[in-house]
Amino acid sequence: MFHRAITRRLVAVAALMVFAAPLRAVQAQSGTITGKVTDAATKLPIADVRVVITGTTFEAQTGRDGEFRLINVRPGAVTVSAFRIGYRLKQDTARVAAGETAVLNLEMTASVINLSEVVVTGTAGNQERKAQSALVASVTAADIIKDAPVTNVANLLQSRVPGVSLNASSGTKGTSTQIRIRGASSINLSNQPLIFVDGVRINEGPINIGNGGAGTGGQAYDRFNDLNPEEIESIEVVKGPAAATLYGADASAGVIQIITKKGRAGSNSFQQSLRIEQGSSSVDHIKIPDNYNTCTAALIAPTSTNPLCRGQALNTLVSDNPLERANVFRKGDERVFNYALRGGGQNYGFNVSYGSDNSTGTLPNEGNNRYNVRTNVNYVANQKLNLDLGLGLVQNSTRLPNNDNNVFGWLGGGMLGDPRSRSDAPNRDATFDGWYSNRHFNAINSIDANLLSKRVTSSVTANYAPTSWFTNRFTGGLDYATDIETRFYPRNDSTWYGGLRDGGENQQFSRGAERYTFDYLGNMKKQLGTDWETNLSFGLQTISSRNQLVQSTGIGFVTNSNRSNNSAATTTGSSGFTEQRQYGYLGQLQVGHLNKRFLQVGVRVDRNSSFGTNSPTFVLPKIGGSWAIGEEDFFQPLTNVINTLRLRAAWGTTGRSPNPGQALETLTSASYNLAGTTFAGANLNRPGNPELKPERGTEFEAGLDAGFLSNRVSMELTYFRKQTDDLIIARPIPPSLGYGLNPLANLGSVLNSGVEVGVNVQAVNSSNFRWDVRGAANTLRNELLSLGGQAPFVLGSIGRTLVGQQLGVMTAKVVKSVDLQNGRAVVTDTLTPVGNLFPTLEWNLTNTFTIAKNLRISAMIDAKKDFVVYNNTRNFREAQLIRSNVRLDTTLLSREERIRRYGPFVSEVTGAAVPINDARGAFIEEGDFVRFRELSATYTLPQSIMTKISGRIQNASVTFAMQNVKLWTNYSGFDPELNAQSNAFGREDFLTAPIPRRTVLRFNLNF
Repeated sequence: MFHRAITRRLVAVAALMVFAAPLRAVQAQSGTITGKVTDAATKLPIADVRVVITGTTFEAQTGRDGEFRLINVRPGAVTVSAFRIGYRLKQDTARVAAGETAVLNLEMTASVINLSEVVVTGTAGNQERKAQSALVASVTAADIIKDAPVTNVANLLQSRVPGVSLNASSGTKGTSTQIRIRGASSINLSNQPLIFVDGVRINEGPINIGNGGAGTGGQAYDRFNDLNPEEIESIEVVKGPAAATLYGADASAGVIQIITKKGRAGSNSFQQSLRIEQGSSSVDHIKIPDNYNTCTAALIAPTSTNPLCRGQALNTLVSDNPLERANVFRKGDERVFNYALRGGGQNYGFNVSYGSDNSTGTLPNEGNNRYNVRTNVNYVANQKLNLDLGLGLVQNSTRLPNNDNNVFGWLGGGMLGDPRSRSDAPNRDATFDGWYSNRHFNAINSIDANLLSKRVTSSVTANYAPTSWFTNRFTGGLDYATDIETRFYPRNDSTWYGGLRDGGENQQFSRGAERYTFDYLGNMKKQLGTDWETNLSFGLQTISSRNQLVQSTGIGFVTNSNRSNNSAATTTGSSGFTEQRQYGYLGQLQVGHLNKRFLQVGVRVDRNSSFGTNSPTFVLPKIGGSWAIGEEDFFQPLTNVINTLRLRAAWGTTGRSPNPGQALETLTSASYNLAGTTFAGANLNRPGNPELKPERGTEFEAGLDAGFLSNRVSMELTYFRKQTDDLIIARPIPPSLGYGLNPLANLGSVLNSGVEVGVNVQAVNSSNFRWDVRGAANTLRNELLSLGGQAPFVLGSIGRTLVGQQLGVMTAKVVKSVDLQNGRAVVTDTLTPVGNLFPTLEWNLTNTFTIAKNLRISAMIDAKKDFVVYNNTRNFREAQLIRSNVRLDTTLLSREERIRRYGPFVSEVTGAAVPINDARGAFIEEGDFVRFRELSATYTLPQSIMTKISGRIQNASVTFAMQNVKLWTNYSGFDPELNAQSNAFGREDFLTAPIPRRTVLRFNLNF
């Protein structure tokens, strides 16, 4: 029913477009405005400027030549406004005559602050930035891509938006990046932000099919990797109360809106762009540790087949490095190609693009191949109606090696191997030969793990303004994705994998995910005299999601060439299905006075099929204000010092809805046998909770936007405080009730607060030299306020839920003293907090130098402070399997330090022995780091040279860039950003592939 309703609405929008198509007579009564936008200082054309006729839905965008064209303009005097990030608003008046073309050229002045910029996401009514009570961050993709070594959307956001923290979990191609906006506020629900593309919500987050993707640990696939950065015009990030009204009961973790490139209606021209990129990745800068052990009497004998110990003295410490010996790590290869055609005709525009990204990783069976096609068409029907249509197609094939907590992984096989198993015997391929177990190079390399994803994303947006005071926006679309993941262990005669798996095993997971969006937003604007303006906004949003999963496993194959599960000796399978529907109604009143003082009051009412049947309707109020105090008359004496100043504050409510089925009583299937016949039965699984409701986040933020030194220095400062109540947590019930799982209930509270600051400085801006500086920092206080009376429990790998501490704070039984006389370490009797999971301070700094208008050099560094990492790799190598020379060479550590690290441990209260896995403090390390994240140099060919080559070339450039240039840290592992777990509360480095250093050579051509 819901899908049919969506279809009817989309058909209605299409019909509206058709019937409202302009008549020739109407076109004859209108005129056209053309012009060129240039930089006031350099006189160079400015691309991607939004040129808008004030008070209408009419807009155009400049090309690389700075030219624009507005059609179907009503005759008379009209105000034209030009918007571009990095420039001040420019307005001018054009006089239009019927059937004629008016020429209006605009010069824009560079500025690092612009309160007149239009914000698309999280806003209703007056969309000027200065009218918004909460900060919405904007990132212009084209400005980043032209310099930075960007391969995915996460790279566009990395260290560019204060309060948005990104963490790459692995150095493997195609793996997920954790995104956190102002910390984590949920224990059992997602802390990932919602992702919208052109107003349509898409399937977001890691693809955890088959319980983590058939055992790839922190290498979970990521939906974000499906998107091509070259297709993106801009990204807007909604962090707090700004999300409350428009996005409601699912926006507690924030919203990321991706706006793709559109055509240029009225331009009567087209432009082409070509990008070719060749890159490489390497971990040569990282030292892979050797494996150590001591030689036994049998291994030092002349008849020994161990080449390391044969002929050595007893207990000689020898070493081996299977990963280096087999040249496992290699240089990865990247080949990127993008082509786009952008233009338009009299009343339509189009943008068509194709992109391919084919890359291999630093491990043998690792790679990613992505192909993207996107078509956007915009159609200006008349002065009242315009329509945007978008269609994106993606095919993404990813090959992942085994790693992390995985007995079949490269790092596990290599870094846990025993030198005592080395062999130079003729049959050494049948031995361990220095690897962990007998899973040496061929065994690991023969495992074939692939994910094939295909995705279709479509959107339709109609903007209809029957009058100058009443505007309507209709958005509808779908995101449909299919994933087929296979993991094949080949048949072999060498007992590579153990048990029945050596006869061949094929695991296959097939998933379908579809999401439908329909959104309507109306706005009525009323001018009250000359001083006051009101905007009344109202709308509705409906989203329907459906997920299907089919899993099958085949064991026992005749040949490796036929791996179809129906050819296996035995097969097992399962399937699952979830569906969720949500809808919300919203209203907002915005009052503006003298275009300086603004007040917003709004509310959204939500219902969701995942709510408990007795759960009340979820109501989300919002109130906020903005004051451009710098425009007040009494402030003018201070404008020589503070050129621009705006104060803002907002309070609002957001939420996070339960997952589908969490409120329902569920059963598990269980067959039973009666008189030799098998019948279907059921066991109790989880008792339902009809009272289950969304988690509620109530947030306050306040801040200012300021400009100094003729607006060459800007600052955005924001304080936020968000308390999330009604956390969804499992409530224990007696086992005698017969349920396998505990019911979920709304219990507990979490607090997130902090300060965000962003500074942009135009240090120098002359005709031949420009120096721009961008810096940002944010703090985070994350604290569990209450568990609703529940006992603390494990969160993540070794994290805990302790009231008064961060969510997932890492714990251990801490060493209180070392008893050298008795050779033991005395530890606390209970698990004690030892470090934060989330950094409490992050900062970044970017310098960009433009020399002689043609050479641009950019460098970015960033840092994270006050957090810890559980180095479980070192734990295994030193305390479990013992492969480290630090443990085996008694001269490297003092006796006291050896006891402190390795025990034995006893309780300070009872004196009882404590296992080393509880007294793991030596392996929880400080993760603080400073990273030289990006370095790039771009040279743009002078116009004179381009003209000689071809008169059609508008712009040509070559870029050399590096990513992960240098890391400064005290952490002893590969990288403190690694995470062997894909869940929200893991920060564990456990045999995880290191993050490579990337180098890129890129050619850009526009013609």
